[in-house]
Order: sequence, then structure tokens, then C-alpha cells
Amino acid sequence: MEGHQRNLYLYERFNARVLGVSRDDVITLKYWAKGLDLTFPLLSNVTSFLGVSVDAQPEGKPIFSRRTIIIDKKGVIRYVRDGSPVFKDILLFLKKLNQEGGKP
Repeated sequence: MEGHQRNLYLYERFNARVLGVSRDDVITLKYWAKGLDLTFPLLSNVTSFLGVSVDAQPEGKPIFSRRTIIIDKKGVIRYVRDGSPVFKDILLFLKKLNQEGGKP
């Protein structure tokens, strides 16, 4: 999240917005965001909205893990990467998307 915060000004150049999603409760996210000086929105406890049960966790695999997703303005998922974000790849993809006219 801190890396996304550092890159916000670059994302904005490509008309992109950042949104964090977590299973944590609102109060926890509030303190966490404040501690990291995050200025972008965080969504809390979206598991039921997504139709995912915490009890449905497969053995040894978390329901949510780090994932970067880029969705264009038409709502089409254009980029998905599991694991920690690779900011150079994200910025290069946003640049390409912006040049194609499919601004996120």
C-alpha cells in the first residue's frame, strides 16, 4: 500500500485511481491507513459482497492474497497479477493503456 501511495501522482497522470480492499474491519483500516499516511480509499470486509465465506478457506491457502487488478473505464479487467505489486510493470501497463485510449 505504501508503494501505491508513493506512486499516486504517477497513476493520476494516466487517469488511474487506487482503491484498497481488505477483510479487516473499518476501525482497523482507519488506524492502519492513518499509520501509513494513505490518502486513497480502503474498502472493508467485502467478503460477503463477493460471495466468499471466511469458513470456505482451502487448506493452507488464504481467501485473499495480494493481487493487483487494473480495470478500464468500461469495467473490463485488463491486468491481473498475484503477489506483491511490481510498480514498474503497473506504470508501463497504464502508459500503454492510456496510449490505446482505454484509460482506466
